[in-house]
Amino acid sequence: MTVALVVGATGVTGAPLCEQLLRAGWRVHALSRRVPQLASGTPVQSLFHLPVDLDDGARTHAALADLGAVTHVFYCANSPSAEARKEMIGSLLDGLETLPHFTNINFIQGMKYYGCHLGPFPTPAKETDPRVPGCDFYYTEEDMIQARQAGQAWTWTTLRPHSVCGLSAGNPVNVASAVAVYASMQRALGDTLAFPGTDAAFRSLFQVADAGLLARAAIHVSTLAQGRNRAFNINNGDYFRWQTLWPSIAAFFGLKPGGPSGASLTAFFEEQKPVWDALVRDHRLAPFPYDRLPRWSLGEYQPPNSRLACTYDVIADTVRLRQAGFCEAIDSGAMFQKIFGQLRAERLIP
Repeated sequence: MTVALVVGATGVTGAPLCEQLLRAGWRVHALSRRVPQLASGTPVQSLFHLPVDLDDGARTHAALADLGAVTHVFYCANSPSAEARKEMIGSLLDGLETLPHFTNINFIQGMKYYGCHLGPFPTPAKETDPRVPGCDFYYTEEDMIQARQAGQAWTWTTLRPHSVCGLSAGNPVNVASAVAVYASMQRALGDTLAFPGTDAAFRSLFQVADAGLLARAAIHVSTLAQGRNRAFNINNGDYFRWQTLWPSIAAFFGLKPGGPSGASLTAFFEEQKPVWDALVRDHRLAPFPYDRLPRWSLGEYQPPNSRLACTYDVIADTVRLRQAGFCEAIDSGAMFQKIFGQLRAERLIP
């Protein structure tokens, strides 16, 4: 049996990875502070939780010492800074390199590798594009991993998605849930769903990655000879403009589609919190970390750009991934509808 260690197993990337690995017959060790909450029907008999905080290097190494059968590692943990992430992965590798069957570490990067948060950049972005000044968050860890791997039997792989979307109890804030919360609040305020951004952002090309699809791609490239020591861009297999998707999104929430308002999503979430509080009270909604939304919406982007949309195209070339044999695709519009339904079923939105 192939044995995986999923580091950061409760987030929007880690939990789906646990699910997909278990469904594929892997034995899975989930390293996280909390027990991952997986979708119903997931065969959890081969899931083993390690309640360890990565910041505690001694406990992490002690836990790894008992995992001699681990072959593949999937690193999905969040870090506050490039240096913190580098130190956490480096400490993890210290323990992994003592394991006799350790074969590959897969880590998730993103489109910030290409400077998407800094302004317009060459698109569609390719894995071979030159590095961009000011994007050290991913370069720091990548350089460290490549230096550690030189001359070793183990290998690394990385995937570069943009805007991973899914339903995660451990980290429910992403583009899909932000749109759902915004639309739910707009319904409480009126009958029209205005787009929270500029006309240019409404019309620019955008991409997202379904969390389940990302998980299956990570497993594929991590177990493929062609994936050794390589990076792969990934998205759902399509690009879209919010202008095109907006009518179907509005329809889900019983609203009329509006055009771009030019307003800031960050400012909206900050100013309209009483609206959300009323929705939570009136509909008895489950807990949702609303207070994270204002800061999350902007991220490291420069206004009027945000995580939701930019005044320029944010798209990647995924030919390398398809040539490596992963050709799965998901219609992004259908993905949003699916996630909205899941959020409603879990009573995270009314």
